[in-house]
Amino acid sequence: MNIKKLILSIIISSVIIVITTGAIHFGHTLDTIIGGSLTFLIEVFSLFLLALAPIMYGLITRDKIGSVIVGVLPVVGLFLYFYSSSIISREFISMEILTYFGILVILGGLEGYFASIKEIQYNILAICCFLFWVVFFIRGFVD
Repeated sequence: MNIKKLILSIIISSVIIVITTGAIHFGHTLDTIIGGSLTFLIEVFSLFLLALAPIMYGLITRDKIGSVIVGVLPVVGLFLYFYSSSIISREFISMEILTYFGILVILGGLEGYFASIKEIQYNILAICCFLFWVVFFIRGFVD
């Protein structure tokens, strides 16, 4: 594998993690500066960027491994953002939480992989994985 493509996918994943966690972390501050409805749109866009990024990266670069990395690392980063204090203090993280983020990681990786293949049926599978990701993501916060 080309090391430049690997580094590029890791950098893109890191930027997505920073955007997503930054929007969540500074949500209250943004709320007072730009208003509640615009802050909500920024937070929703940043969270859906997690699902859109592997498809965009896969379609643009056709790099299978890099697309999987872009689908997996941001979700792992979001998990670590939410649960790093529990991990450090050695508190128990429930299997439901691990399953939730595990399924999001798998769907994100599949999105990137299928989007990187040039055939239309695989791109349709990538879109299906995206839709499953979105439904599962929203459903996890509702329950």
